[in-house]
Parts: sequence; structure tokens; C-alpha cells
Amino acid sequence: MLSTSLGLIAIKQGTGSGLPITFSAEKLQFHLNFFNIIGIFLYGVSFLLYVYLISKFDLGYIIPLTTALVYVVIFVASYFIFKEAFTAMKIAGIVLIVSGVIFLSLGK
Repeated sequence: MLSTSLGLIAIKQGTGSGLPITFSAEKLQFHLNFFNIIGIFLYGVSFLLYVYLISKFDLGYIIPLTTALVYVVIFVASYFIFKEAFTAMKIAGIVLIVSGVIFLSLGK
């Protein structure tokens, strides 16, 4: 789910200057920037795609598959965009996630 991943990346990028929503003096205030708006839009598109996918495929298959894809894309993007570290535990986790998706696919 590329739209989910890109939406999360944009939201993360947009929160560099602080949270986009604050609550103070009993007022809800929005401080949205370009990245927040793009991220929210892409996340909305992602929701619509999820609804479509779960209507067409087995829920027990499509959700783990899409979630795994999102994890892998976010993992790679976090390294290149946000300069987050690859650790042995993170890599092992991604390998386990991908292995799990492969095992789910074998049953199909």
C-alpha cells in the first residue's frame, strides 16, 4: 500500500516543527502544513483502497499482506529520508514479516 506508506512519510515530515493539532485553553487548534495535508489526503486514499481490497479478498490474507508491505516500505524510507538506523533487530523483524507473508501465500 504505497498510499499508506507515502501518507505516513508525509505526516512524519510535516511534524518536524511540532504536532499539527493542539488543544489549549479549551480550543482545538490546527497547524497544518503542506506535508500534513498531503499525508492526510494519501491516508484517506489508502483507506478507500483498503475498503476495496477487503471487499475483494480474504481479510485474513489481505490485511497481513498490505501491512507487511507498508512495514517494508516505511523501513526503507525511514533509512533514506529520516536517516534512521538499520539495526540487526529491525532487519530480523522485516525478515520475519516477509517470511510470514510468504507462508500465508503458500496456503493460497
